[in-house]
Amino acid sequence: MQNYLIPSELSWLSFNNCILDEAEDANNSPYERIKFLAIHSSNLDEFFRVKIRKLVIKNSKKNKELLDKILTEVNLQQNRFGAIWNSSIVPELAANKIIYYENQELLEEHLQEIEYYFKSIILSYIQVIHISINQPKTYFLNNRSLYFLVKLKDTSGNYNYAYLNIPSDKLDRYKQLQSQGDTHYIISIDTIIKNCLSLIFPSGKVVACNAIKLNRDENYLIEDENSGDLIAKIEAKIEERKRGSSTRFLYDSNMDSETISVCKKSFRLKKDEMIKGGSHHNFYDLFKFPNPVKPNLQGANYPGLKHLPFESKKSVFEIIDKQNQLLHFPYQSYYYVLQFFNQAAINRNVLEIKITLYRISSQSLIANALISAAKNGKKVTVFVEVKARFDEYNNLFWSREMKNAGIKIIQSMPNLKVHAKVATVTMKDKYGNKKCYNYLSTGNFNESTANVYSDFGFFTSEKKYTDDLKKIFTFLKTKKKAGAPKDILAAGFNMKEKLLELIDTEIENKKAGRTAAVFLKVNGVDEKDIIDKLIEAGRAGVEVTLIVRGICTLLPGIKGLSENIKIYRIVDMFLEHSRIYKFANNGEEKIYLSSADMLSRNLNRRIEVAFPLYDERHIAEINTIIQLQLEDNTKRRIINSEGNNELDLLNIDEPRRAQTEIYDWLAERNIARDLK
Repeated sequence: MQNYLIPSELSWLSFNNCILDEAEDANNSPYERIKFLAIHSSNLDEFFRVKIRKLVIKNSKKNKELLDKILTEVNLQQNRFGAIWNSSIVPELAANKIIYYENQELLEEHLQEIEYYFKSIILSYIQVIHISINQPKTYFLNNRSLYFLVKLKDTSGNYNYAYLNIPSDKLDRYKQLQSQGDTHYIISIDTIIKNCLSLIFPSGKVVACNAIKLNRDENYLIEDENSGDLIAKIEAKIEERKRGSSTRFLYDSNMDSETISVCKKSFRLKKDEMIKGGSHHNFYDLFKFPNPVKPNLQGANYPGLKHLPFESKKSVFEIIDKQNQLLHFPYQSYYYVLQFFNQAAINRNVLEIKITLYRISSQSLIANALISAAKNGKKVTVFVEVKARFDEYNNLFWSREMKNAGIKIIQSMPNLKVHAKVATVTMKDKYGNKKCYNYLSTGNFNESTANVYSDFGFFTSEKKYTDDLKKIFTFLKTKKKAGAPKDILAAGFNMKEKLLELIDTEIENKKAGRTAAVFLKVNGVDEKDIIDKLIEAGRAGVEVTLIVRGICTLLPGIKGLSENIKIYRIVDMFLEHSRIYKFANNGEEKIYLSSADMLSRNLNRRIEVAFPLYDERHIAEINTIIQLQLEDNTKRRIINSEGNNELDLLNIDEPRRAQTEIYDWLAERNIARDLK
C-alpha cells in the first residue's frame, strides 16, 4: 500500500517551487516577478536556518536519503532561479531601458561614479581578513552575511587568500547610477567592490573573486522552561544562535578546486554543507531593487477598500454594538483595526484593554496606542510571545517599552507558545455597566504585514465571545484553566478534540445519507491525528477539500486511502494566510475562522483560537470567498499524489483569478451599498 505521507521538508520545497512559477510567469509585471524571486530566496534561506540541522544531527540512512533528495531539489530550484533572472527578467528590464550591470563592461561615466562611491562610502564598511594557509586556524563567517573569497598572486608567484565582507547589511544592495539619456542603470555593491579590488589589494594580483555565504542553524531548544528566568534563557539562546552550527555554505560555481579546499578547511565545513551557487547570493535583497520608471512595470495597484459601516461618524464601539463586523485584509483597509485601539486609548469610558501579541511591527502603531491608553489611565494587560522565532528581539523591545509605560506585561509561558490573535476592550455604558468589545483575527497585530497577508478580522460585543475570551485571558494570567471555552475552539483547551469530533459528525452524517463535507483552508497540514481522521472521512465518502499554502504532508488521490481528498495551493500577489474551517453539518453549516494551522505545533503546543461565525451575511461572505478560490484557474495549483503542483488548465479560455475577483467583489459591494 502506497504511503500517504510526504516528508514536510519536500512538501515545503514544493510550495517554494510555486513561488518560482510566479517569478517565471510573463503575465506578471517585471517587478512582481522580481518580488517573487526575492520571496523564494528569503524562504530558502529560512529553510536552511531552521529545517536542516535536525537531519544532519540524526545521521541515519533515512535522513541521509532525505537530505540527498532535499539538496537535489534545492539545486534544481537554484538553477531555475538563475535562468529566470538571467535569461528572462534581466533582458526584459533591458528591453524597458533598465540596464542591470553584472558582467558587462561599464560606461566610462559610471566607472568614475562607482569609484567615488566605493572610496567615500563602501570602503568605510569593508573588513579584510587574510587566511593563513601554512598556519591553519578556524575563521568565522557571520550568519547570512555576504563575503567575497579573493585569490591573490604575489610577486613571487605564490597564491594567497583573503575574504572580505559585502556590507549589504549597512548599505542598499542595489544602487541606481546616473541615467544616460532615457536609459537607466542599476548596479549591485557586489559588482562595485569587484571593480575596485585593486584599491583593496594594491600589492597583489587578483586571480579570482568568488561570492560565499554561510547559513547557520537558528533553531534553538530551551532544555528547561519551567525553572529559572525564561526571558534570560531566551536572550542567551538568541545570542548563541548567532554562532550556531553551519547548515549551508554557498559558493560561486566558478570557484576552482584549490580555493574550495581552502574554504572547507578554513571554515571547518562538511562536504554536505557545501553547495554551489551563483556569483551573487541573498537575492532577498531584490525586495528593494530600484525601479527608475515607477510606477511603470509595477503591476496593478490594489489599495485597501473602505468598510462602509465603519465610515460612520459614530464610534467604532457604537457600530460594533449594532452589528458584528467582519473585515477582509488586505482587500479592505487595516486602518479600522488601528481605529479600534486608538479610540479605546482616548475614550473616557474605556476601563481596560487586554491583547495577545505574537508578531508586531517594528514601528507598531498598535503598541503605541496601548502605551497611550496606559498613560491615559486605562488598565492595559499585554501578553507578548517573546518566543516568536526571528521576532524575539523586536518583541522584547516592545515589552520593555510598554512595561515602562505602566502596562502589565505577561511574557511567554513554559512549553507553550501563544499564537492566538485576540483583544478585548472593557468599557462602561451610560448606566455604569461593564461591556466588552472583542477583536478576533486570523492574522497578527501587524499593520506592515497586513498590507500583504490575506486575513480576516472580526469585531463583536456578543456575550458568548466575551465569556470564552475571559477564560483564555484568565489562563494567560494565572496559568490555570477555568473550564474550556464553549463556542470558541482553543488549542491548549479543546481545539484538536473538537475538530476531530466535527469531522466524526460529517462521517456519521455521510453514513446516514445526510449532507456531509469538510473544507479546510490553512497554511500547513502535518498533524497525524487530523490527517488520519481526514482519510477516514474521505474513505467514508465525505467530500474533503483542502487549500493548503505551505507544508502539506498528506498526499491526496491515493487509491483506497485518500482518493476522495482534493488539495489545492494558491500562490498570488497576496500571501494566503487566513484559516477557514467549514463543516457541512447536514445543511446547518459550521464555519470557524482561526489562527491555527493543522500542524502538530499549532494544535498540541500552542494557545490558538478558532471563532465561529453565526451571522448569515458573514457565512455568505466566507462561502463566496471559498467559491472564488476554488474556481481560480490561474493561481490555484492542484497538489497531486506525489506532492507536486499542477496548474488547473480546465476552462483556461476563461481565466479566473481569485484574489482580483475578491477585490472586485468587495469594491462592487461598496458601490451597491452607496447606491442604497
